[in-house]
Amino acid sequence: MPRPRYRITPEDEPFARRWLEKKLGDPRWLGERTHEAYEAYLALPERDPEGLTAWGERYLSKREWTQLKNAVRQARRRAREPELVTVHLTRYAWRILQFWARRDGCSLSEVIERRLGGRM
Repeated sequence: MPRPRYRITPEDEPFARRWLEKKLGDPRWLGERTHEAYEAYLALPERDPEGLTAWGERYLSKREWTQLKNAVRQARRRAREPELVTVHLTRYAWRILQFWARRDGCSLSEVIERRLGGRM
């Protein structure tokens, strides 16, 4: 049985709109479709998840629709866990943190908080 198609919910609409507005600001994103898609987006009423879903189905490719779904999922996760952030470390920096975490018997976050945050 095929999966039901993705629907933007009222809870997800602000996340979807924020992502779309950022992407629509780059004319390279949709290429020749940008102007028409942007004009149609501006014509959408606020707080209309069904209309936004229909807009996405019309103007976004399967790949772009997947990007939107992934962005909404990540925004939901960030909203649930406001104290967590994602950082990128070099492998060397990660090894240093890992060494101190094992030595102190704590997490990488705790190493940073204890050793760099002034809470020893």
